[in-house]
Amino acid sequence: MRLCIALLVVVLIPACWSGGNNVASPPASGGGAALPEILTFTSQPSSLPAGGGSVTLSWTASGADQIVLSPVGGPVTGSQLQTTVTSTTIFSLAATNAAGTTTKNVVVTVAPSANNPVILSFTSTPSHLPAGGGTSTLQWQVLNATSLSIDHGVGAVTGTSKSVAVTTTTTFTLTATNNNGSSTTITTVAVGDNAPSNGGRYVAMVAPSSGELFIAPATLRLVAAAHDPNIYTNVPSPGLGGNASKAQFFVDDTMVLEVDGANAEYWIFKGFVGGIASGQHRVWVRGIYINPALVLDSPPVIVNVVDAPAYAQTVTLSADVVLSGATGFELRGAPGQRIRLNGNGHKISGSGSGALTLQFVDAFDLGDRTNTGTPSIDVTTNGTVTIEDSAFDSSNTLRISQTGSGAASVRRNVFRSNMRMPIGQYPDSGNDKPSYPVVHFGGGSTGAKVFAGNMIGAGWAEFEGVTNWMVGGDTDQDSNVLIGPRVGIYVRNSSATIVRRNFSHHVYFGGWSQGSNFELGGSPTITVEHNVVYGSSWPVRGVACEFRYNLVLEAGHQWLWADSSGGSIHHNVFAGGDEDVGGIYALYDPQNVRIFNNTFDGQSRQSISAILKMTGGTVTLTSNLFLNDPHAAPVSITGGTLTADYNLFFNTQTPNYSDGRVPAHDRGGSIPADPMLTSPAQVPFDLDETGLWKRSLTVRDVLARYRARYTPKVGSAAIDAGDPAGGAGNDIGAVGAGDVNALDKFGQF
Repeated sequence: MRLCIALLVVVLIPACWSGGNNVASPPASGGGAALPEILTFTSQPSSLPAGGGSVTLSWTASGADQIVLSPVGGPVTGSQLQTTVTSTTIFSLAATNAAGTTTKNVVVTVAPSANNPVILSFTSTPSHLPAGGGTSTLQWQVLNATSLSIDHGVGAVTGTSKSVAVTTTTTFTLTATNNNGSSTTITTVAVGDNAPSNGGRYVAMVAPSSGELFIAPATLRLVAAAHDPNIYTNVPSPGLGGNASKAQFFVDDTMVLEVDGANAEYWIFKGFVGGIASGQHRVWVRGIYINPALVLDSPPVIVNVVDAPAYAQTVTLSADVVLSGATGFELRGAPGQRIRLNGNGHKISGSGSGALTLQFVDAFDLGDRTNTGTPSIDVTTNGTVTIEDSAFDSSNTLRISQTGSGAASVRRNVFRSNMRMPIGQYPDSGNDKPSYPVVHFGGGSTGAKVFAGNMIGAGWAEFEGVTNWMVGGDTDQDSNVLIGPRVGIYVRNSSATIVRRNFSHHVYFGGWSQGSNFELGGSPTITVEHNVVYGSSWPVRGVACEFRYNLVLEAGHQWLWADSSGGSIHHNVFAGGDEDVGGIYALYDPQNVRIFNNTFDGQSRQSISAILKMTGGTVTLTSNLFLNDPHAAPVSITGGTLTADYNLFFNTQTPNYSDGRVPAHDRGGSIPADPMLTSPAQVPFDLDETGLWKRSLTVRDVLARYRARYTPKVGSAAIDAGDPAGGAGNDIGAVGAGDVNALDKFGQF
């Protein structure tokens, strides 16, 4: 049996969630003439294949003297307009009369093409100007474009930069075009705001992320760092300190939430707000400091809030849905015929053999509104699980366990940053300021299971005690993109699983304890490859598996823990961060750890204690490239047995090893050996995360860019100088440039 809710009945029971504390309501309008009303604004179709096509925009409005449609430009008449769309576009309809203006947005999604232009980065310098404005330089890196243009009157551009005069806060859009289509991204120049940092104090947004899309009236999870090194940590009580006196969150120029320093978690401030109207919005935070007094304003993130589509069906729960036996739960929509599921504070739970199916569903308010640490979906089944092309908004964790031979397809879903499971000071649920995953998968099902093409804005994807999962995949569309607080991919105590081609940026400024990203403990038979792992205290831990062809960036304490026996860590690029304990940390006495053909770039950070810190176990270290470590002894050995040779060191200090050894085939030391890399990164990451979220920039693009940066030039001391046991043409480092080597696959697919 199955509980099947198909496209048959429309349930029109309105649901409303106040969300507890810190939820703002839209302000009441004043007296006088009525604003114009936009009754409907739709696109048919609302999604297009790669390359785009024609859409018809339709609207009905009342009380308007003029209607303007952007970015079409100019006033429009009638009730519809046909236009061509070549890239994902947000259309805005503005109805105006003497009382003011009302706007509504609609988004038309265009699937990306592998041959579209690629915008690697688009920035503004400076990004803040004083009151009255000034000049900012817009800079970009673009591939495969035949033309470039910038809005706000800048027009067509060439080269890689353009100076512009800016008098008010402006969000610029860069459009890159070729015969296959176009790609866009944005950068903002703020005018009249305060600087984001001063003398060790700083403010920064953590969530939401630029590029996120919400449904009006939207709820936002707001998270920010407002740090003050003048305030001791754990003062006046544990869990406090290091923080600004207060943080004020703004949407555009309206303060929507104020959090006192007494309610901060160290220097992290957070809360929820609701009632955000349709439109493009700047979301930013202001830090208020005392002793001495100072006001700092963060750079904004840009989010878009659009009106809900015309749903083919609305389902509103009036009680928990409980599955048992062969009874499953099914909601099947289709492109252009989405289903809205209003959870109304209820959950879907139970166990049995029935299938769980959600396709083209927008789920809101699923799970207990008060105890948000409990799941919104809590299902154990030996049946099939299909969750595809759906969006989860203002809901709790999804928890799914599969037994028997049940298969799973969890693809192309959006888990918005406003998911309401707790995200807080501690990295798990066993304390008073907990954090929870956004999705949890468990059970020993032997069926084929895929988690691919998903977007996560807060919380991690957790796979515990599972087998036979593919997390990511072989195409650009398969990459999971995770950007936000406490994001990551945890595959623990699991087997026969592949983690491939994902982008995970744990947006982390310290404050919160124990920032993680990839947790891989107890999983020696998994393979982790071709991923970008960016940010946290320790981006990667628990490596007993094959860990290869990955880009690991910006660690607070260590890039990677080699803390389990049997780890094979090779052909990865590690770059940037403090590494104040050690870049690669061999601890807990691991045996037979092999570290070979990696590139370690300390980027000359003064905080680095060592690039490899070994406290015990047995480790082999061969054909690795160490560069830009400003301190002596990039390899620190305080215990265990290290076998090392064929490594190259290009640093300002010697010796290379803390025990003074000089392996026979090592290069560098008292006589520098220049690896002559093409253009090593100067900062950990300078590419366009908004493009990654919108999927106009891919993991393939990022890895290819870093391959180009870390490729040795002709004459490099690294070329064909690696351990001969690595095969013909084995270079030192993660990227080869001489004779072809079979394992030289970083940034290549």
